[in-house]
Amino acid sequence: MFEGKKVFRAGVIPYTIEDGTIKMLFMRPSLAMFGGDVMQICKGKVEDGEEVQDAALREASEEVGLLRQNVEKIELLGTFMGRTTIYIAKIIDPTMFGPFSFETSEIRWMTASEFELEGRELHRPVVRAAIAQITKSESI
Repeated sequence: MFEGKKVFRAGVIPYTIEDGTIKMLFMRPSLAMFGGDVMQICKGKVEDGEEVQDAALREASEEVGLLRQNVEKIELLGTFMGRTTIYIAKIIDPTMFGPFSFETSEIRWMTASEFELEGRELHRPVVRAAIAQITKSESI
């Protein structure tokens, strides 16, 4: 029996804090084959030989237009959904993003409660973990 190669993924949740409220940037895929039609974390495959954090930042660049020079700090959040490593990235300027790829139909800043209502169900525990870590590291 043929065993397929395990695919490892990496992603980033960009965030900012406005008036004490944490807002995170999510994307909606343009086609269901890219992960459904609801808001979700930007993430993708780690290429052979690629560092995991570099893959996460590349995917965020492709899917939400994240510019590395706009990242104030990046922290490892953990591994979720079996093989997906997620980082959180504090953003310097929430308006300073580049273009995003054809894989994305929409990007949107959302609070945790908005994501609970509208976000991909599979990603909700990841977002809850992100909120807990941001709250702790930012002393909110």
